[in-house]
Amino acid sequence: MSTKTEVQVSSKGMVKFIIGSLAAVFLFLTPLPVGEAFNIPLGMAINWMEDTFILNNFMGFETISIGVIIAFLTAIVAVVGTVLAYANVKFITENEKLNSVFKAHPVFAISRVLGLLFLSMELFGFGPAFITDWVSGLMINVLVNGLVFIFLILALAIPILTDFGLMEFIGILIKKFVNALFLLPGRASVDLAGSWFGSSSVSVMITTDQHEKGFYTGREAAAICVNFAFVSLPFSLVVANTLGLGGSFPLWYLTISIVCIILGIILPRIWPLNKITDTYVEGVGKQIDEEVEEGGSRFKKALALASTRAEKTTASGILKSGLNFYVSVFMDLIPVITAWGIMAMVIEGYTPIFDWISAPMGWFLSIFNIPGAMAYASTTLVGFVDMFIPALMLGSDTYFQTRFILGALSIVQIIYMAETGILIIRSKIPLGIGKLFLIFLMRTLMGLPLIVLFTWILTTLGWIG
Repeated sequence: MSTKTEVQVSSKGMVKFIIGSLAAVFLFLTPLPVGEAFNIPLGMAINWMEDTFILNNFMGFETISIGVIIAFLTAIVAVVGTVLAYANVKFITENEKLNSVFKAHPVFAISRVLGLLFLSMELFGFGPAFITDWVSGLMINVLVNGLVFIFLILALAIPILTDFGLMEFIGILIKKFVNALFLLPGRASVDLAGSWFGSSSVSVMITTDQHEKGFYTGREAAAICVNFAFVSLPFSLVVANTLGLGGSFPLWYLTISIVCIILGIILPRIWPLNKITDTYVEGVGKQIDEEVEEGGSRFKKALALASTRAEKTTASGILKSGLNFYVSVFMDLIPVITAWGIMAMVIEGYTPIFDWISAPMGWFLSIFNIPGAMAYASTTLVGFVDMFIPALMLGSDTYFQTRFILGALSIVQIIYMAETGILIIRSKIPLGIGKLFLIFLMRTLMGLPLIVLFTWILTTLGWIG
């Protein structure tokens, strides 16, 4: 026989919950008009930093972004610290925090060295042309520079979204809907909104944070990262314009959204996601509570948990969390993204490897009578490196149907090693590169027929084409 539990709501916690949640909704979830597109306030702040924090005539450089300088300087610290750690220098090895930061796994240690090398090549203009040409410029001046500013802002902003009770409040209210459709806690909807209006990196960072704090199991965190870390709506518009699809953007993005929802329902229910253990991080345990006692009020339970969560949050806790995140990002993620991203782009741009391995995808595209199937087959796989590469390869002069379908596919694939993939691998979420690539292929093979179907419907109705 169940008993009804009295719900206690702290007035102090309630005030913190309301203020913190209003701030979070404004910063992360409020799309504001920017020209012909929309962006969230944090996205606008990031874009402003990218456009403003540029130095002219600095130390021999005609123009250089402060983001690139930060990446370069922190890469130097990462490499020097790693060398000293492997040389067993006492002040590092005898300090638990320093040792954990610099005594990296050999793969990450090598990646730090390569990341510094590539950054140095870009800054000082030396090295082979196949790296110093468009490859390093695109990766470093566009992707790495952009990620530096994203991380600088989000490290301190994410706790506003996750630690003031908003996720608890929303999670309890819509738990049944989200759990029934996607087999996830209700709070996962906040991750989805964060990526939809912010970026896929935002969603993965929120999910990683919540997983390590005991609010998601390994299976839940994995399912969120590979199904709901959408490319943001503003960046999707950039991709659409690159493909010459600006005039068809609403229907193109609607197609992407419907396909992603369908895959989000299917994939958590099948292998390999359904075989990942439903356990919480060891030593942290389960911290989430979205159950409501029989006869209890779901709304009151939501308010109680939200206010309790907000009351425990302190400014010093947010600052500590942000500083720890900065160390992780700039010691590992930036050098690793630089190293792996450039190596992958060199392979794609200067070797036939992607053409060879994508031949079966060309045959698969041919089944659906996609124009230029064999010529553009490699775009279906190279997106595993970075989602913007397919758009650059397709351009705006390809067949409309090909651009519409393969451009949508590049967004639906969701998993991109140069951005979200590295974040996932570096986290405690139980997804290695093998499983990520497998799920990437599953999303590709399952998503393509759906995109083709919706494209055919829209074309038949005369709405696109």
